Amino acid sequence: MRFLFSVLVALILASKAYSEALPAYYNVSNVAPDDVLNIRQAPSTAASIIGKLGHEDTSIEVVAFDEDKEWGQVNIGEMAGWVSLRFLTRQPGQIDDELPSPLVCAGTEPFWTLDIAGGETAQLSRPGETPVDVRMLEPVTASNRTDRYAIFGQGGDRVYTFIFHRDACSDGMSDRAYGMSVDLFLTEEKGVSYVTGCCNLK
Repeated sequence: MRFLFSVLVALILASKAYSEALPAYYNVSNVAPDDVLNIRQAPSTAASIIGKLGHEDTSIEVVAFDEDKEWGQVNIGEMAGWVSLRFLTRQPGQIDDELPSPLVCAGTEPFWTLDIAGGETAQLSRPGETPVDVRMLEPVTASNRTDRYAIFGQGGDRVYTFIFHRDACSDGMSDRAYGMSVDLFLTEEKGVSYVTGCCNLK
């Protein structure tokens, strides 16, 4: 009976650990110093190896889980792969219902980048323009969705609204995977413009 209870507790804890919000940072764990952790093309031990992580590697961004929550999707260069979650431990202090920080977001056609380093300002860069320091208010979590966030900011005579979503995102130009998307609304004298992009942990 005690054994059965212990197994049930372990399963509940494991399920809770893998239901935590993404993207998030993880560290390699339970890998011998003379061994490596394989990054595979698909969430299977039979899939091709496309990269490796060392036994002391930290701050690995996991952007998605597989259907069985046994594998975590990570990026290596310009492509995404999969790592067994048995050998990853989530870093503490990452709160599921708050916007992760710092973040780097980018969009294509038109190209733009947003660097949120934490604090009261972020930097928005667009081709042909001088980077703008955006003074921001604190992120607001949606009252009915803990995976949606908004930031309101101002830079010069422009007003910015950033809406972040914890969901899968593709930049359309690489095989990288992202665990967060963003909608940017820019209000200025000539009107309102709207662009989208993907974000990764910085």
